[in-house]
Amino acid sequence: MDKSSLGTFIKVTAIASVFFVFNFLLYLQPDLKDKTADFIYPLPLVYLFFLVLSLLIIAVLVKVGKKNKEQIGYAFLLLTGVKMALSYAFGRPIITKLGENPTEKINFFMIFILFLAIEAYYTARLLNNKQ
Repeated sequence: MDKSSLGTFIKVTAIASVFFVFNFLLYLQPDLKDKTADFIYPLPLVYLFFLVLSLLIIAVLVKVGKKNKEQIGYAFLLLTGVKMALSYAFGRPIITKLGENPTEKINFFMIFILFLAIEAYYTARLLNNKQ
């Protein structure tokens, strides 16, 4: 890995950390504190799961971009599909959980969308060769 790739990984980790701290502090509010009591997965585990997947996807995309830039889009689509399948397998207990508290479902999907946006941004940068 070269310096720009390492910088990308550090930026992604920093962005994820900022959103994690914000999300964690949000759930410390008195109104939301009781809603986290029945979460299946703790918040740090969900963020770590998506962070690891995103870093792996970006690493593969960087490697594909160095070998064949024309295949970056296809690799992104394939890797995003794999990520969605893994996310479904990981989040199935959350998705199928019955109850009146949809907070964990909303949180799970918002974290998924956050990391998907990060990956799409860095994929676009790779395609535009500005990394």
